[in-house]
Amino acid sequence: MGSLHTPPQRINSLLLTCIISLSSPALGSSIVPDDIAYKPKSTQEASTTPAESGVVVGTGELPTTSTNVPPTQYLTSSQCPDQSRSHDNFYKSVAITQFLRSSPHTANAGNLYAAEAGLPELIRAQLRQKYQSIGPAVIPMGFAHPDLSETQLKQQAQKIARQTRTQFVLSGTIVDMAMLAPDTTYNPNLYRQLANGFHDLTHIKIFDQRTRVMSMEVHLRDGFTGELLLTKTYSTNGIWNQRRPIGFDSPAFAKTHYGKRVKSLASKISNELAQVIHCQPFMAAIDSAPGQTQVLLHGGANNGLHAGDNLSLYQVIMVGSNSEYQVTDTRLVKRETRLHLSEVYPAHSIAIIEGGSYLNGSYLAASE
Repeated sequence: MGSLHTPPQRINSLLLTCIISLSSPALGSSIVPDDIAYKPKSTQEASTTPAESGVVVGTGELPTTSTNVPPTQYLTSSQCPDQSRSHDNFYKSVAITQFLRSSPHTANAGNLYAAEAGLPELIRAQLRQKYQSIGPAVIPMGFAHPDLSETQLKQQAQKIARQTRTQFVLSGTIVDMAMLAPDTTYNPNLYRQLANGFHDLTHIKIFDQRTRVMSMEVHLRDGFTGELLLTKTYSTNGIWNQRRPIGFDSPAFAKTHYGKRVKSLASKISNELAQVIHCQPFMAAIDSAPGQTQVLLHGGANNGLHAGDNLSLYQVIMVGSNSEYQVTDTRLVKRETRLHLSEVYPAHSIAIIEGGSYLNGSYLAASE
């Protein structure tokens, strides 16, 4: 006859968990800094229960629909679901700026102040690991403030692209990293201490109220025109059970449930960025001299170019604004003339203008 008694090892584990939980320093005064907790804008918001706010606490999932999250926006030319316009056989460069943060105090729990640089690095690592045709690089500078006009944002993207000699510029803003109920981690009552110990021992996440969110906005722009190619808000959440200031870029953070969710979100972002980038043609600047039918192309074998390739030619035209003084927009106009690559080197190429034409003005070469 089988034994009806609970295995002693299991009982010992549960007793040890209870003892550790009861001996927690959280039984003393609160250790929650004033600015760790999520601060609602009004008293009415502060009294909202998790069920009323639409957040499912402890399930590791946020509501899939939200009126505050803008829909994904693509330019028409960046969609190629059938891969008919895919240009993934060319190597394209992306400059990733440091992210901004709209609510700095939400990083206090755990001292996650390095998220501004850590999130771009996670996205860069995912792009480099999974997509060999994309060359991402994190640069030590932030993008312009998001409250600037669209024209100013375009100019900022163009400036960064010129300085880094990249085709695309990726920027972002960390919207929220708040804990939904900070006291459940930093100042739990007796019942919550026992519940936390149970969740940590069994790794069961349901009903675990130590939920922390991650929400960010990501913007991908063309470096030559500054035009917006992708803008989207990404969100996730996970269990934050760390009471120590482990930092964002530490191995301890990567092992947490929240850290794993953030990494998974970075992987999703990289996949959607790669899809948009693959749909864009490879483009490179051209240096030309008056009266010369040969031009220097800022792209070579490292970008997937070969001697004998033909590229399209686009003229860069600056169009003045009808409403703003001394403000211009960049337009690309395709010309009938094509470029024929005669010599290809690692980082540059020599191209011949078909028909013996001359170039006057600023031009770009693009893959066909």
